[in-house]
Formats: sequence, structure tokens, C-alpha cells
Amino acid sequence: MNKAKLKDIAEVSTGLSFRRYLDDAGEQFDVIVQRSIKKDGILDDFDSLRLNPQNLKPHHFTKKGDVLMKMPYPYDVVCVSQEGLVISDRIAIIRPHEGIDPSFIAHLLTNAHIKKQLYQLSSTERIPHASLKQIKELELVIPDLETQKRYGHLLNTINEKIAEDLKVVEYDRNLKEGILNQLWGEF
Repeated sequence: MNKAKLKDIAEVSTGLSFRRYLDDAGEQFDVIVQRSIKKDGILDDFDSLRLNPQNLKPHHFTKKGDVLMKMPYPYDVVCVSQEGLVISDRIAIIRPHEGIDPSFIAHLLTNAHIKKQLYQLSSTERIPHASLKQIKELELVIPDLETQKRYGHLLNTINEKIAEDLKVVEYDRNLKEGILNQLWGEF
């Protein structure tokens, strides 16, 4: 295993400050905003906005294998599988170099050691915020590619199980609420 800074194993940039490019006559785009990146690697709940396409650069669109990280706390991370979404500001775009597994990097960036580095580096504002420069300086432990892929697959499977378990919990909460609501219907 080797230690490496994020900037040495990936291209790291930031998303688009889309508010400047809002255009009622523009094209409709799905935009990844802060709330789109959720805990446990879930990506959904996009804004659908009309933007002037002439101002959008290719690196502002998602590519399969991109890793996106919220720059303000809680620094949630997701590995992208859907292409062509616009990435908004305050989101770090991490495009791993060849020989680096994106899924592994996404999981690694959620680790407590990384959160500690971010906490130490980030601003002292009320809501901590890491700069792009600070994110590039994160020190990671990188095993060989095969080990990265095995870890990535295992951790993806665990995240899928967590998502299924959360659905069961939500179903049970709704069932409980329905039973109690039925009681009110008897009066």
C-alpha cells in the first residue's frame, strides 16, 4: 500500500456556479446540487433548470466513474454512474486516473481518517467548509488496483444492504402510522 495525495491520483476541480447561467430560453438540464448527494453514496433529487449551454464546459458534466464530494460539511461523497448531469458549485469533481478505482476512492473519502483531515483543514466557520486546495491535499492510503476493486465491490454491496434495510424501516414506520390512523377512523 502506498500513501498518496488526492491531487496525485485524480484530477480535482469544482462544479459550475449555475446561477449566472440561468436562461429561460436555454436548454433544460438536470443539475446536481448539495441535497442531491446523500449519505451512503446515494445520488438523486436533482434540480431541473434552464441554462445557456454555450457557457457550460465539458468538465461540468458528469462522466461515469466521477466521484463527487460536497465541499461543506458533512462532506458526503458519491460515485457517479449517470452521465450528462450538470455539477453545481461547492461540489468537488474528482476524476481518478487510470489504475485507480472510482468506487474505492468514493468509499475511502467517507472514512473517519479523511473526515478528521477535512475537519483539521477546513475553515472555522459555523458550518465547516473545505476548499478545493485542501481537498487536493488529502492524504490517502492506496492499495493495488485489484484490492481497490475488491474493497469497492464489498463496500457497494454493504451500501445496497443499508439502502434495503432503510426501506424496510420506512415501510414499518408507515405501517405503524397507518395502524394508528385507522384507530382515529373508528371515532
